[in-house]
Amino acid sequence: MNERIARLVKAARSGEIFPERVAVEYDGFDLKLADPLRIAKRLTEYMAAQPCYFTEDNELVGMMHFDGSVEAELFPRTGHRFWNEACSQYYRNPRENLCTFEWQHSNADFGKVIRVGLEGLRKEIVEARENFPADLDKLNFLAGLEAMIRGIIRRARQYAAACRKEAAECKELQRKSTLLRMAENCMQVPEHPARNFEEALQCLYFCFIFQPDSIGRPDQYLYELYRQGIAEGSLTPEHAKELLQELFVMIHGWTRFGCANADRGAESHFVVGGYTIDRKCAWNELSELILESLMEVDLIRPQLSLRWNKATPRTVLEKLLDCERKDKNKRIALVNDEPRINAMLENGVPWETAYDYIMVGCNEPAFQGGISLGGNTVNIVRCLVNTFNGRRAEILECREFESFYAIFEEELHSDLETILDYSNRFNMLRSRDCNVLSSLFMEGCIERAASVTQGGAKRARWCANFMGSTNLIDSLCIVRQFVFEEKRCTMEQLLAALDADWQGYEDLRQEILKQGKFFGNNDLFSNSIARSFYTSVHKFAQGRSDIFGHYLCFGNLTGYNDHFASYGALTQATPDGRVAGAPLLFGSGQADGKDSDGITSHLLAVAHMDPTGVMCGNTIMNLSVDENTVRNEESFQKLVLLIETYFREGGLHLQLNHVSAEDLKAAQKDPDKYKSLRVRVSGFSATFVDLKESLQNNVIARTVGEV
Repeated sequence: MNERIARLVKAARSGEIFPERVAVEYDGFDLKLADPLRIAKRLTEYMAAQPCYFTEDNELVGMMHFDGSVEAELFPRTGHRFWNEACSQYYRNPRENLCTFEWQHSNADFGKVIRVGLEGLRKEIVEARENFPADLDKLNFLAGLEAMIRGIIRRARQYAAACRKEAAECKELQRKSTLLRMAENCMQVPEHPARNFEEALQCLYFCFIFQPDSIGRPDQYLYELYRQGIAEGSLTPEHAKELLQELFVMIHGWTRFGCANADRGAESHFVVGGYTIDRKCAWNELSELILESLMEVDLIRPQLSLRWNKATPRTVLEKLLDCERKDKNKRIALVNDEPRINAMLENGVPWETAYDYIMVGCNEPAFQGGISLGGNTVNIVRCLVNTFNGRRAEILECREFESFYAIFEEELHSDLETILDYSNRFNMLRSRDCNVLSSLFMEGCIERAASVTQGGAKRARWCANFMGSTNLIDSLCIVRQFVFEEKRCTMEQLLAALDADWQGYEDLRQEILKQGKFFGNNDLFSNSIARSFYTSVHKFAQGRSDIFGHYLCFGNLTGYNDHFASYGALTQATPDGRVAGAPLLFGSGQADGKDSDGITSHLLAVAHMDPTGVMCGNTIMNLSVDENTVRNEESFQKLVLLIETYFREGGLHLQLNHVSAEDLKAAQKDPDKYKSLRVRVSGFSATFVDLKESLQNNVIARTVGEV
């Protein structure tokens, strides 16, 4: 990292690097316009009023924040007043102890803008008009998109003029030359296709502000221009690295210094590797340079996932894990193409779309130019509680586990139906807002002449996130083991213990905790229960879709919020030994030492748990290992092989922590001594001492083992 980048990193880490926002007074008569035209007109006026800000260290330009006066970027929902209204009612506010309104991530198709420019999008708008000759609403929307293009081009030309003005006053010849090149870049992109790697990075840097979430697969859509520049001698790896690092600085700095999410990594997440369209390993020399560039800069964002697949060389996996163990900012995770792409193909997604998937936010799958339409985090344990309480007479008559499970499955499907209904309602509340800025970069919105909030996006995914799925599987294991197979207690006794919150039944609870067959040990008993549960979920999802027509899949991450604790506080005792009010578990794994057979068995159990692929949504697997495992080279190599085996067996995701529970508990007691300690939480990284206590306790509860 050279001195220029070092100064930019320092500025990003120490305070806001974005310019102050300039308020704009809009014409009140704009309210007479159709929403798309009003929004586009006002956004264009707002952008034109903002300062063209850059320092003597910048080679890329375009930094700007929207102020919420108009419906702007989709990811933060800036200015989306109806979304804010729904959020105030339902965000972190469980409905029926079952559903909670959550965030939705999305990704602009930056690669397409780099390839065709805004002029290419304008041609698509002209073609789309021919399909809606008498539909005024759709014509208004397309007119809003076109007006947005004019405003963005005008903004780029403002920057070009500012660079030329600065160059005219610059005495230092090298900087003067750089400023003139920056002006030329702004005249080319994003209006026209990028002709070289630097223009492509300028286009990405400039357009990121319009949808500031994931940058997708930069090692793929930038690769040909990178190769071209290296071959021609017009680009060096060193300069390419500088441009990438300047991009990362801007992405880190977009999350405003001092805001609640400034410490967290999931504000921006991208991928490297994966498959090419012809089913080969996509890792290339630009992937390598991107990883090297990221590792050199001391930033929290963006975070990165390696897309592993059967074509990925072990050396690549080893390189990513080596970077992970050295990265104090904990920005790296791993995902597996094989189960996720197979699930997409089985649900009708063509290979040409499926191969190009990305990860956004807290390790959530999406598509470039697409949106994750889930936004609903749910209490999956409620269906078991309903089985015990609402179907008590029936389950007391059951003489074998299969009869009990059939009743439970009915309650499960009933809750899944309600979950889908809530998700559709939440998305209809979101759809009251019209978006013309981010929609411009979302595949399908031009073709359908519809806002991404209103079903315009073709590359969308639906997902609901289960809180407590491991508690549920463990509880089913205990019912089968203790009540039906080993007959250690009757169903009536178990229900009485749950009703009493284990008071007076402490011996039974201790027996369960010590001798229960829990998930995470790769035994036939618990594995079969997990597979039965996810097969039941898949049975419900088959042939169904959300309100916009997208197939159903599920996940288990909690995101930034401790939904697992909120739901747990409202949920009675469960057969796995959990007491009433205790937090539920999230993620695919186990905790509290119930995975007693070691790391290998734990990972294999998770890899084998879902034969249907229904959990190929926002799914995470937390693996905590002893620090010596990643410090000792022999143990580290074993870890690499173990993770490769986990993926080959079907594991979907993995993120690592390698800090002892003792150190984490010490950090809770004396946070000032551990201000720099970062951990992986739920698909994202954060400073441990700044987490809520419930999240801290969850990280501590994860079993730490040696390979």
